[in-house]
Amino acid sequence: MKIAIVGSGNGAVTAALDMYTKGHQVRLYCRNQSLHKFDKAFEEGGFTFNNEGDEQFVEFTDISDDMEYVLEGAEVVQVIIPSSFIEHYAYTMAPFVTNEQLIFFNMAAAMGSIRFINVLEDMHIDTMPKFAEANTLTYGTRVNFDKALVDLSLNVRKVHFSTYDKDYLSDSFDKIKTIYPYIVKEESLMKTNLENGNPEVHPGPTLLNVGRIDYADEFRLYEEGITKHTVRLLHAVELERLSLGRKLGFELSTAKEARIERGYLERQYEDEPLNRLFNTSPVFSHIPGPNKVKNRYLTEDIAYGLVLWSSLGREIGVSTPNIDAIIVIASTILERDFFEEGLTVEELGLEKLGLD
Repeated sequence: MKIAIVGSGNGAVTAALDMYTKGHQVRLYCRNQSLHKFDKAFEEGGFTFNNEGDEQFVEFTDISDDMEYVLEGAEVVQVIIPSSFIEHYAYTMAPFVTNEQLIFFNMAAAMGSIRFINVLEDMHIDTMPKFAEANTLTYGTRVNFDKALVDLSLNVRKVHFSTYDKDYLSDSFDKIKTIYPYIVKEESLMKTNLENGNPEVHPGPTLLNVGRIDYADEFRLYEEGITKHTVRLLHAVELERLSLGRKLGFELSTAKEARIERGYLERQYEDEPLNRLFNTSPVFSHIPGPNKVKNRYLTEDIAYGLVLWSSLGREIGVSTPNIDAIIVIASTILERDFFEEGLTVEELGLEKLGLD
């Protein structure tokens, strides 16, 4: 297939190399102000790609800051960006998308489909591509741009997949399954969103470690910040998330089950406490940071995760006291109002959510 990748971070670059090595035609979009980070790759003529221990040099440099060029003729457009940038990229992409394209948000779920559609409506653009979303990025990966090195430690083993419109769910699922065989079809976009584990795992334990983050030169949340005490807040958020799912009529995976199924945690140790599994995970324990209090684990996962879940709870009559407490305390610490600036079901448009 002809595949466009929109984004230039760890996941986007990994996806570009992964798709390219599988024989697809690939173009990668990067904002002009960030193009310089690919200087080493341009100099080398590509990247060293370590795919779960299988290392090869990949001659891929089709990287451009021209959105029209990148999207032209693409059958699948993978959007792999931070949740907070969805509207920004939607405005940039909107003039060049077509009705025939499938736009796949391969990232931690943040209702990208509806947010993109709202931008199209705001711009009075009648084009309506197909939209699909995952609950999580399909890779556990890191990129060293200075060395043009991509270290893909995990191809995620289970990823929930849904489309905005159920009419094209089966066709879209079949298409994406050819490139990501571990995806699982879900008919509910909200279920896919509630299977996003980041708002559950990141904000609470990070908030309880802000003193340590302020003090230490280096910090690893998964290895040292999720303890037998901080994990209790994680589990409290987990229970509220599961309650939201049950009120909507479906069962969600627990934090431990989800990460074992995805391949991040080892099933042979599933009887161990969740904090111990995170501390010793061969994938998670090597992830550094956050090393400053203002970080995506708080800003992004609260504004586009917990605030959305809180607003959903109010709409369907599910209490979320621990989620709300995290939002309030983080707002105080970071001197901003996440309830005011965060994503809500009202902002998305209740008529688009299918909650009836």
